[in-house]
Amino acid sequence: MNTVEQSIAQRGRRPVVVLFAFLALIVLAGIAAGMLPRIGHRKVLLAASEETAGRKPVVIASPVHYASAKDSIDLPGDLQAIIESAIFARADGYLKTRLVDIGDRVKLGQSMAEIETPELDQQIGQARATLAQSRASLKEMEADIDLARANLNLARANLERWRHLSTKGVVSKQDLEEHEADFAVKQAQADRAVASLATANETVRANEANLHRLEEMKGFARVAAPFDAVVTARNVDVGTLINAGNGGASREMFRVARIQPLRVFVNVPQTFVAEIHDGQPAELRVAERPDEVFPARVTNISNSLDTNSRSMLVILETPNAGAKLYPGMYTQVRFAARNPKPLLRIPGDALIVGKAGTKVAVVGTDHVVHIKDVVIGQDLGSEIEIVSGLQAGDLAISSPSDSVVENAVVDVRMR
Repeated sequence: MNTVEQSIAQRGRRPVVVLFAFLALIVLAGIAAGMLPRIGHRKVLLAASEETAGRKPVVIASPVHYASAKDSIDLPGDLQAIIESAIFARADGYLKTRLVDIGDRVKLGQSMAEIETPELDQQIGQARATLAQSRASLKEMEADIDLARANLNLARANLERWRHLSTKGVVSKQDLEEHEADFAVKQAQADRAVASLATANETVRANEANLHRLEEMKGFARVAAPFDAVVTARNVDVGTLINAGNGGASREMFRVARIQPLRVFVNVPQTFVAEIHDGQPAELRVAERPDEVFPARVTNISNSLDTNSRSMLVILETPNAGAKLYPGMYTQVRFAARNPKPLLRIPGDALIVGKAGTKVAVVGTDHVVHIKDVVIGQDLGSEIEIVSGLQAGDLAISSPSDSVVENAVVDVRMR
């Protein structure tokens, strides 16, 4: 190929080379644009990591302390109404009128509802008719007994006359025997009339009792409050079919409760049983009223421990002045107790329980963490007794994190 031809070929390839070079620059620019933010982000993360690594873990610590000689026992309790009753109907029918609703306060004997009882009304009418009929039958029996006694007296007079004539031989012995038999028949008829009268009297009394029973049941068509209370449930309304009783198809109409005073049920662990006695005062606290303390007093002690929980049921009463407490609420009951041998205590969340045993992380004045083995006593809920392993004044770390290990340097915040 001569020089002219080479020159022409080179001029033909030059635009292609320029095009590829331009494309290569675009690709390199795109790669650089994608890499630069990543490199910057990585530098930021690296700097943050180095800063975090250099920062001391912050821990919450509280001093290990002895319990006071006068201690208190905090136990959970359940509030219940002093009296709570479900009200069922005693008469069948339909609810005619409802006079109270949930939350209403009722007095002893106050009407709560009225039941329409058409079937019972019909039974009462029938019972009255039956009683009238039995009384009429009784009057007939009284007339029959008068007639039987009259016939008996006549037969007696005839018999005496024939006996007198028989002694004189005027009449035959057969005639005398016939009059004696007639007297015996009249005597039997009179006895039967007396017995029938007694039966009629019993029938009248039975019919009177049945009518009285039905009328008393009619009185239950008015549903009344059994005591001063608050209506806590209402399950019926006007037109509801009402069935008497508390089983089968019957349903609870109302539920009422007396909430002044209230009872408190507490299960006292075996450890504290000796500290509880009848009449002992206590304090109640509920989370919904954090600034109020309610007085209570022990009224009943079961004097027996449950074999499953090893606890004894204790019942207290609180006056519930102002009706601020409600049945079903959860409460904390605080009893005053003696503590002749106080032990060290730590917060309940400072205990570390694992396969290696029970431990507590403590921090010294040099901010260095040490993990100590401990022997615990009673679990008091918010605090735990320590039998051995710690000293008074040690700073126990609450809720230690994974960074709290032996010889770790930490930043301490006091509780």
